[in-house]
Amino acid sequence: MAVTPVLAETPNLKPGLWSYTTTTTLDGPMKLTPKTANNKECLTQQQINKGIDMLDIPEQCAVLKADVFRDSSDFALSCNMQGIKTLFKGNAAFHGEHMNGEMDGEMNTPLGLMVMKMNFVSKRVGECPAS
Repeated sequence: MAVTPVLAETPNLKPGLWSYTTTTTLDGPMKLTPKTANNKECLTQQQINKGIDMLDIPEQCAVLKADVFRDSSDFALSCNMQGIKTLFKGNAAFHGEHMNGEMDGEMNTPLGLMVMKMNFVSKRVGECPAS
């Protein structure tokens, strides 16, 4: 069941090469130490114009909520990954050359309820490399 964005505005982001830092924690019957990942990616104006569709949402997920505004977005996803249903809720704030956000997920696993929290910060670090 896909949902159309309530209001789809173009996010306040500048195209270019962006650096992302994501920290993920997992709590529940098994507690994992926080994991931090860094990556860089080119963000084009065409991707920005897609609003919530600029996110790389897995095929096994359905968008339940997608409110995209100039300076922020709120979203919710329901995913079925290998038989484990997960509900994700998140938000992001857009500030031109940087953005930040968070996403929480609850998974009912055979071991019990697991809660995943992801926080991210990103900033524009330059122009995209020439192809």
